[in-house]
Amino acid sequence: MLLMSSADGHVDQSCLSCCRSKELIKEAILDNDFMKNLELSQIQEIVDCMYPVEYGKDSCIIKEGDVGSLVYVMEDGKVEVTKEGVKLCTMGPGKVFGELAILYNCTRTATVKTLVNVKLWAIDRQCFQTIMMRTGLIKHTEYMEFLKSVPTFQSLPEEILSKLADVLEETHYESGEYIIRQGARGDTFFIISKGKVNVTREDSPSEDPVFLRTLGKGDWFGEKALQGRSFVTYC
Repeated sequence: MLLMSSADGHVDQSCLSCCRSKELIKEAILDNDFMKNLELSQIQEIVDCMYPVEYGKDSCIIKEGDVGSLVYVMEDGKVEVTKEGVKLCTMGPGKVFGELAILYNCTRTATVKTLVNVKLWAIDRQCFQTIMMRTGLIKHTEYMEFLKSVPTFQSLPEEILSKLADVLEETHYESGEYIIRQGARGDTFFIISKGKVNVTREDSPSEDPVFLRTLGKGDWFGEKALQGRSFVTYC
């Protein structure tokens, strides 16, 4: 995507820089073990709400034991992470830090100091939690509407549907990808919200799998695996 100024057709460098920064923030979050499983809509809102912060060399950004109120993504520079005075690591651009205090409401678990001048992006606890609550409520409503559209679940009480919506997790599969393998341990119940899957059974390793049926939106599978029976299901 190219962003042009209407006056002379030149690329707006400030807009391009902003786009690059937002992409870096998004990739950093997706690479972080504690934040990568957030919904993409949540990640996008976090990216949009982050603001730039700069620190000079030898500055203390985070102090171990303090109450944390900000999570950071580094765009430029280098920092050193220590715990009880012992060096743990150094971090450069594209890394998230400070997330534990925001996610788990705990004190800072380490100290972070700058080794050079750094440019960071930050979001505060209140904004972060507001995004989590709002997007969570929106997603819960979407799941409720979807469950109500499935004939089998339409007769269930509202409170049961709400509990089901609370534990649903959205997962995406590519065409041809296996979701369940016959013989593998099964512990997940699936409901199809979009697309189709084929169900097959392998009677003998030397024979081709037997096609059983095709499932689509509103159909479910996986309950047989929980009961000790299994088939192969793929997109």
